[in-house]
Amino acid sequence: MVYILKLAVNDLRNIIRDRFFVFAFFAYPVMLIVFSRIIIHLIAPRVGDTFPLVENFSLVFMFFITLIPFIFSFISAFLILDERDEHLLTVLRVMPISRNSYLTYRMFFMTLFSFIVLLIFPPLSGLIDGTQFSYPAYIPIAILFALFTPVSALLVASFATNKVQAFAIFKIGGTVFLLPLFAFFLNLGDLRYIFSPVPNFWSLVSLDTVLQNGTLDIVHLGIGLTFHIVLLAILFYIFNKKN
Repeated sequence: MVYILKLAVNDLRNIIRDRFFVFAFFAYPVMLIVFSRIIIHLIAPRVGDTFPLVENFSLVFMFFITLIPFIFSFISAFLILDERDEHLLTVLRVMPISRNSYLTYRMFFMTLFSFIVLLIFPPLSGLIDGTQFSYPAYIPIAILFALFTPVSALLVASFATNKVQAFAIFKIGGTVFLLPLFAFFLNLGDLRYIFSPVPNFWSLVSLDTVLQNGTLDIVHLGIGLTFHIVLLAILFYIFNKKN
């Protein structure tokens, strides 16, 4: 436990020292909230006649919710890459804390912050006004979205050998993980399941049900939870094999 607390303190120090991490960790979530308000109060009233933005607030909300865990996964992945460059993963072999415990902590640390931001974003954004949004039904979905943080972080940390490759993987991943939004934008119906191999698709389907009906879609939530857990197990194995 003492080593975990030391790692947490060290992480916060590393984040504070790096301006980019400070921006991503603190400023970016605030910017999403501010931009949501700008869309509602400044942009929507001016373009409402030519583009029915008001009807797409749910889509904008889903877009921002998808970005939140991706932001924290970015920080987590780069912290892991920094520590790998400093040979911390090698040092862990002779320390009381195991590599699996370290990875579990590393994933939980950013997942927790991702979950907190996911919880506070809906009421502060204003984007859920006029929907059938149910906060109690949303909480399990926020957990599922938060699990996307360690999945994407481990995906990058497992396959990137340096930060340049990490940036490239994040760019590709960002494009792929946003693709499921087109299923809701284009109202594809059952054709939306062509995006089912994308992990966060199941989170978005569950979120859409909460926004439209105010109910929790247990089936899609369960599939998404299982999918994320399986991916985490596979990525844990790959990361340990490569490091």
